[in-house]
Amino acid sequence: ERDLQGWLAPNEIYPGVGEAVLLCENSENTDVFIVTTKQARFASAIMSEKAGLRIPEHRLFSQTVSGVPKTEVLIELGKNAIAGSKKIFVEDKMSTLEKVCLRDGLEDWELVLVDWGYNTREERKRAEANPRITVVNVETFAKMLKDAAEGKARE
Repeated sequence: ERDLQGWLAPNEIYPGVGEAVLLCENSENTDVFIVTTKQARFASAIMSEKAGLRIPEHRLFSQTVSGVPKTEVLIELGKNAIAGSKKIFVEDKMSTLEKVCLRDGLEDWELVLVDWGYNTREERKRAEANPRITVVNVETFAKMLKDAAEGKARE
């Protein structure tokens, strides 16, 4: 807490991602929810300082603070989603996506593993072999968000 700027310095947002999330946040076509293992205040600080994003507190879920597993947060978000809306869960940990695949009630979520962050080449290969999971790079991810913000359907 004494050196927030020092802590924030190495926590970068990938090029194009912050801008794309900001487009989604400002679009009537999309709602952005952050489900993270980081403390909410740190996640909020990274998004605010690094990308100019201000995600409302009621749409930022910190597993560290609540102790609620990401799978359970997704169940609740799904219950409150607009009927027929597309629900996409983006994650950088393959083990989390595998838990989502096994959890009843999450079958209608599209699952995306980003090819950066906390995953290995072997995990990406495993994800590519799973029909529920799409692996994307940073450019594809940013385009996916921009398309969603503009109301374009994803193929």
